[in-house]
Amino acid sequence: MADSVIEKPTSPAAHPLLSPKPLADLLQPLNPQITELVKIAGTAGLSLGVYRHGEPTYYANFGFRDVAAKLPVTEQTIFAGCSLTKLFTAFSMARIIDDEVGNVTWGTRIKDVLPDFSPADFNLREQMTIADVLSHRTGMSLGDFYLGSENNIVVAHEDSIKFLNDQVPINPFRGQMQYNNLGYEIAGLVIDKVSGSWADMFRQKLFQPLGMQRTFTGRPPQHIENVAKAYNTLDDCTPVEIPLVKAGEGVIGGSSGGMFTCVEDLLKAYTEIVNMINNQFRFSGAATKESPLRRVADIISAKIPMNQPTMLESSYAFGLVRVELPGALGQVGLNPGLMPDGKMPIAAKGTPSRLILYHQGSLPGALSAIAMIPELEVVVVVMTNSLSLNDCSDWVLQLVLEQLLDSPQRNDYIAAAQTSADQTLQWYGNTVSSLDDERKNGTAPKALEAYVGTYWNKQRYLKVDVTINDGRLYWALQGLDSEKFELDHFDGDVFLWLRPRNYMAQRGRWVDNPPIFWKIRFNTNKEGIVTVLNWAHDPNIPSGEDFYKDA
Repeated sequence: MADSVIEKPTSPAAHPLLSPKPLADLLQPLNPQITELVKIAGTAGLSLGVYRHGEPTYYANFGFRDVAAKLPVTEQTIFAGCSLTKLFTAFSMARIIDDEVGNVTWGTRIKDVLPDFSPADFNLREQMTIADVLSHRTGMSLGDFYLGSENNIVVAHEDSIKFLNDQVPINPFRGQMQYNNLGYEIAGLVIDKVSGSWADMFRQKLFQPLGMQRTFTGRPPQHIENVAKAYNTLDDCTPVEIPLVKAGEGVIGGSSGGMFTCVEDLLKAYTEIVNMINNQFRFSGAATKESPLRRVADIISAKIPMNQPTMLESSYAFGLVRVELPGALGQVGLNPGLMPDGKMPIAAKGTPSRLILYHQGSLPGALSAIAMIPELEVVVVVMTNSLSLNDCSDWVLQLVLEQLLDSPQRNDYIAAAQTSADQTLQWYGNTVSSLDDERKNGTAPKALEAYVGTYWNKQRYLKVDVTINDGRLYWALQGLDSEKFELDHFDGDVFLWLRPRNYMAQRGRWVDNPPIFWKIRFNTNKEGIVTVLNWAHDPNIPSGEDFYKDA
């Protein structure tokens, strides 16, 4: 059963297309299933909020914001919002365009605002627009390695442009949807250049007028109470505390995933978004002047197909996924990669065709999911403080949606949760097995001293220190102790930094990377001297990135 359930009164009339049963009566029977989903995932704390047209807002909270102190979650508990930040970045850009600041449009090229933006690829450099980066259709490499251990951001903000200029195409430009946090990093830099600060835009143009008093552009100040601690989940479903998300104002990852907020605040924002969607489409796209939300029709319209092939609508807008129900949800979260053949269950089978807008967020120590059904004026928000064995927030969201829609054909989300959690637990064994199949037996490394040194990438904003301690070889990205890992010999001049899943979870890392990510290859010159370290930190670029040894 939920640890707390709270109703807050709004207006009395229920939507004519929805069940007349009050939200509390409709949703409280789900509490045992939600509790089981939380248990299977190993989620420390979860907060659920639901708005439905004309009814009291419904909240249900499960578990703890602080496990050791047994402090419960509430709807005002602040969590890392992760990629829920993206929609607010899109609305900030909409405000700039609507206010005609800096002559910016959705079609403005990035290079025309950021003249130092200069990737080698012609399309990325010369053709990429604001609309492209907000809709994940650039085809650009991901660079996700910038998120290190303990939620560290290992690339300095002042090196953002150098970092972005190093990206290369991995998919056809505007050819398909490829989720990429760096697109929203670029958008944040554009807002900074045009308006002064994306964080100020968030606070002044969105958070304050929307009444989001417990929402921040990074970690909340220390005096703020009721902030959830962050946890990664171990193999036995127990949470281990890790540092809070560090992305935020003045840090890479801020405009793509640095927002901290609570369910109560997010319901305010998404309810207003639903109202504006209905108002702007009803009145030919005109904004209501009293609302801080501008160009809603632009933001929610389809920009690039995703999850194809399908006969029904499935696309990405700006900071939102569009799906026609019945349809597969959860496509920008963790669960598709944990399900057989990557296929998600079809949600809301047997219900009328309706558009749903949703998004998800994920970082070490946090998972979240939101959904809006504008036609029914329904909003669902789920936030957690755990990177758990599956995307618990997604399964809870879908369970609640099917209940709200009175779906006649329900999915077994308990079974789906168990399947996805079991797949996570197989990751380490599968990775080791795959690497063993590649290993060349009978090869030996050089003397370990041959590998020792400091290696820099081409633009010298990223370094690797290789050292020996007690006869063992270690590498450390940016020379940081938090990024220091032992290297085990693999074959020849190739080493591995792979460790069991529990160890990596305790170090505050993602724990789902493919085998190639864990290889460190040393290359030699004609004289046989080690001069280069190569790391394939982006699995889509198997050739990896070279780091050059200081003389």
